[in-house]
Amino acid sequence: MNERSIGGTPVVSVVLPTYNRLPLLRKAIASVVGQTFGDWELIVADDGSTDDTRGYLEAIDDPRVRPLWMEHRGDLTSARSAGLKHARSKWVAFLDSDDLWLPGKLELQLRRLAAQPECRWSYTGYSLIDTEGASLPERSDLLPRPVSGYILEPLLRFKVSTPVPTMLVQRSLIEEIGGFDETIPIHSDYDFALRLAARSEVLALPDILTLVREHPDRSTARLRLAELYADQERVFRKAAAATTDREVRVLCLHQCVMQLAGQAAALSRERSHGAAFAALVRAARITPFKGVVWRTAAGCAVRALGVFT
Repeated sequence: MNERSIGGTPVVSVVLPTYNRLPLLRKAIASVVGQTFGDWELIVADDGSTDDTRGYLEAIDDPRVRPLWMEHRGDLTSARSAGLKHARSKWVAFLDSDDLWLPGKLELQLRRLAAQPECRWSYTGYSLIDTEGASLPERSDLLPRPVSGYILEPLLRFKVSTPVPTMLVQRSLIEEIGGFDETIPIHSDYDFALRLAARSEVLALPDILTLVREHPDRSTARLRLAELYADQERVFRKAAAATTDREVRVLCLHQCVMQLAGQAAALSRERSHGAAFAALVRAARITPFKGVVWRTAAGCAVRALGVFT
């Protein structure tokens, strides 16, 4: 391991947002404390919890754990951003209060990154677990294989998956891309990954080093499908506006069309036919290009209209 703390500053800042998840939070923090690499600080951004989270955090006898008390906003992204502002280290890792790391996660990422300095961020393989922590192999086996290098295009095509809790990122790279976008309420993590991928190669570790928990209390599980599509379309529209690569822009616009078509279908199932039609109109107007993107818009509109009857 080449990384060493400088002037008392730890090598890795871990940002962990939480709200009223004390039983799961205990396990998440234990997975950080149990890392084989110990030169870290853990910033726990508590979004105004009303359970005994505060008492638990104040009782932790480890100077590496730094609680951050916030007024409740109910917004995971703002809590992550608040924690990120207090990060002091060269490297930043993220963990959600319902997820877990395996013990060698940080050590292995740092070692591999030291050998590939062109990569300014890393993500690991992961598997899914249920509320009780039992593995979900039937779902985990369907997850895409981690890929290294420039992954913007496969990321846009959903051929790779980079959950934020699997990441280790240079703080300077996070600063360059502007951190998390708090105007994107649901898919800010995906937007974050797209901007990282547009700026730097990534080092992907195929090792399963992160456990992502699937349970009914996850924020996305409580949202309407139409809202998910709308937020995803916002991410692709932003990516299209940011790129100077025509092929990437066409791909982003293609994905915008697909999300709007999905939103229209979801709205129609809710019997919001006027809103569904408006989504299709936006899809038809989304691009000045002819050819593949325009044909996709028309095809999606016809298919989505079929659910109106």
